[in-house]
Amino acid sequence: MNETALVKTLEGHKDGVLALAFSPSGKFLATAGEDNAIRLWDIPDGIEIQAIEAHGGDVRAVAFDPDGDAFASASWDKSVKIWKTADCTTLAQVNAHDGPVNCLAFSPDGKLLYSGSDDSTIKIYASPGGAVKGTLKPEMGDIKALAVSPSGLIAAGGVELQIMDPSGKLLHDNDSYLYGVRCLAFSPDGKRLAVATGMEKRLEVWDTEKLTESGSVKDSDWVNCVAFTPDGKYVVTGGSAVKVWDPATGTCLKTFEGHADEIYSVDVSPDGKYVASASNDKTVKLWSL
Repeated sequence: MNETALVKTLEGHKDGVLALAFSPSGKFLATAGEDNAIRLWDIPDGIEIQAIEAHGGDVRAVAFDPDGDAFASASWDKSVKIWKTADCTTLAQVNAHDGPVNCLAFSPDGKLLYSGSDDSTIKIYASPGGAVKGTLKPEMGDIKALAVSPSGLIAAGGVELQIMDPSGKLLHDNDSYLYGVRCLAFSPDGKRLAVATGMEKRLEVWDTEKLTESGSVKDSDWVNCVAFTPDGKYVVTGGSAVKVWDPATGTCLKTFEGHADEIYSVDVSPDGKYVASASNDKTVKLWSL
């Protein structure tokens, strides 16, 4: 238990909170969930700036572009939207998928946006205009997780983990999962990939240069979501609690407890001071790291 670490509980969502992301400046936190809404918060004060009735279904993912001028959202209503951060107006709405959209990632330069869907495809859009630039077909069924490295490597997760080069060429495929991959995150230098395996209760770390697994931690808790700290030294996960890991040793360094239900998303502020966690208990919590 680490009650002293809790900075603020953000309340406003009317149902489970499924996704969150800090802006690159760390000034804003975007949260989204089963109430079909996106909320934008001032950090670290935790003041709600804007609430957007964003989609016609669960909002499963949110992501800021690298300069923070825009952010994107993905929904079970099969659409992807791009929003202007300054006033939360819609810059683009794209209905290119044939199934619910689960995950999002921007390219390192922010000019492209990737989305993964239950229709087994990854769509590529121009940002912020939203024009569809291409489609990748990883052939693993539902795409549940997506991440893009600083060098443009694409990682996709579902029943398998696939790592592709920027053109979509398959570099590595791992299909040794019982339940599949829930979340993916590249380290800031792009040399490691953290893999959250959900019900398998395992955190994996992959070496993206050797394309081999460099470490694995078996937890007693579900590992639903994962994020690296900005210095790349530590990995943060969420299940029933927020945990901070040293991936080099597999040691759990900190545990933050306080949510009343499962945690679906975590992110670390760009300055490394805060962890935000989104839960099915309808709240978002801000923790001091």
